[in-house]
Amino acid sequence: MSQVVAADPMVRRILITNDDGVAAPGLKVLVDIARRLAEEVWVVAPEHDRSGAGQSISLHDPLRVYRHGERHFAVSGTPADCVLYALAEWFGETPPDLVLSGINAGANIGDSVQYSGTVGAVLSAEHLGIPAIALSQAFANREQIDWSPVMELGEAAIRALWPAAGDGKCCWNVNFPACDVGQVSHMEYAGQSAGSIARPRLLPGQDSRGLSYWWLGFDRHTDHDVPDDSDVAVLRRRGVAASPLRGDQGLPGNRTSVPLRKT
Repeated sequence: MSQVVAADPMVRRILITNDDGVAAPGLKVLVDIARRLAEEVWVVAPEHDRSGAGQSISLHDPLRVYRHGERHFAVSGTPADCVLYALAEWFGETPPDLVLSGINAGANIGDSVQYSGTVGAVLSAEHLGIPAIALSQAFANREQIDWSPVMELGEAAIRALWPAAGDGKCCWNVNFPACDVGQVSHMEYAGQSAGSIARPRLLPGQDSRGLSYWWLGFDRHTDHDVPDDSDVAVLRRRGVAASPLRGDQGLPGNRTSVPLRKT
């Protein structure tokens, strides 16, 4: 992976990971954004899709690491493993200035936040005192994801949230709406909604040896009200939803919204 020095670097070093895997299209989008923010960009991502891994780490299996290019690696474990491995192996006494996780294919809102590996990586970094931001792109059709909102506005969103790191407060979950980027102009502070899970569901099956297995899923409420300042409500009105993952820090300057486009 060739390195492009940012024209106006915000930080010296950024570490990137995700939960969709090292070959995910959202990862490439995030790398392009990070190169405009940092002098040095590292990618340490799961070898395969680890969606739903949360903040789990590998305690019963060894980690294997595969080089994909300069400062670009795949790890056999979870997103949290990727962060911890990178910090232990390459950064030592000089940790990255910022950890970015994503860009996830699909929103991480409501009750999905607690299971999200994208979010789990951010919480692992923040626990060690490193500012971190998770980014996700909502979609209406998985086969035709429009990445334009996060591609065009992701850099501005990160720059808007970064000043809070001066107070040790930079642990965010940021979701971009599923619409044309021309319809998006602001990022809004958003609380985490309660979500739509009604109950767990099991889909049984049987393998070629006659042994039973189950796919875990959920039954969801199809229509439920959400508070106007929740992540779901912000996305519905085509705003970028920024939710704090630690405490109730709010946007920098005690604002409830910030413009992402120059006027």
